[in-house]
Amino acid sequence: MIKLAKILSIALFWFLVWELVALAIDNILLFPDPITVFKTLCQIAITSSFWTSLSASLLRVMLGIIIAIAIGTVLAFISAWFKLVYDVLFPLMTVIRATPVASFIILIFLFVGKESLPTVIALLMVMPIVWNNVYEGISNIDKDLKEVCGLYKFSLRKRLKVLYFPSVMPYFSSAVLSSIGLGWKAGIATEILYPPVESIGKAILDSKQLFLTEELFALTVVVVLLSFIFELLLKLTIKLSSKKRKGEK
Repeated sequence: MIKLAKILSIALFWFLVWELVALAIDNILLFPDPITVFKTLCQIAITSSFWTSLSASLLRVMLGIIIAIAIGTVLAFISAWFKLVYDVLFPLMTVIRATPVASFIILIFLFVGKESLPTVIALLMVMPIVWNNVYEGISNIDKDLKEVCGLYKFSLRKRLKVLYFPSVMPYFSSAVLSSIGLGWKAGIATEILYPPVESIGKAILDSKQLFLTEELFALTVVVVLLSFIFELLLKLTIKLSSKKRKGEK
C-alpha cells in the first residue's frame, strides 16, 4: 500500500505539472491540458479503427522484438563457444548500435516495404543488446562450475539447465528489459516516417498534419503506456519465474 501510494503521489505530481504548463502556455494547439487529452483518448478508444491500428502496430513491432531476442541469444551462445564468431560479429553489432535509427529506417526502406519496415527496425535495435548481454553472462560463468560439469560428463541439456540458464538469466533479463522499450519506440518512429496503411504511427502523423494536437498527445500517451506495460509485465514474469525456480530448489 505504501508503494502504491508513492506511485500515485508521483503520478499526481506530474499531472499537476502538466496542468500548470498547459495553463501557462494557454494554447490548446501547442500544449493541451491533461483533461482534454484524456477526453480525446476516451473518444479515440471507442473507435474500431484505433484498435485495428494498435493491433497492427503491436504485431509488427513485437514480432521484430521476439525474433531479435531469439537470434541475439543464439548468436551469443555461438559466439561464446567459438571465439572467431565473436570476433566476426563484434564489428557488425557495434556498427548497428552506433548507427542512428533514422539512417537505418531510410536505408532499409529501399529494400523492404512499409509493412515490414517496423519489424526489421525493432529487430535491429534489440538484437545487439541481447547478444552483448547474453555473451557477457556466458563469459562470466564460473570456470570451476564448468569443470565440474565436464568431470561428471553432464549432457548439453543438463548443462543448459543447471549451469547456463541460472548464470545467464540475470543478464538476459536486463537486456530484454532495457531493449524492449527501445524496440517499441523505434518501431513506432518507423511507422511515423513511413506509415503503413493501418498503424499507430500513421494515426500520429495524420493528427500532426491536421493540427489535432490533443489527439497527437493522446496517441503519444498510448505509446508510452504500452511501453510501460510491456516492461511491467516482463518484470512480473521474471519475478514469478525466479520464485518458481527457488521453490523447485
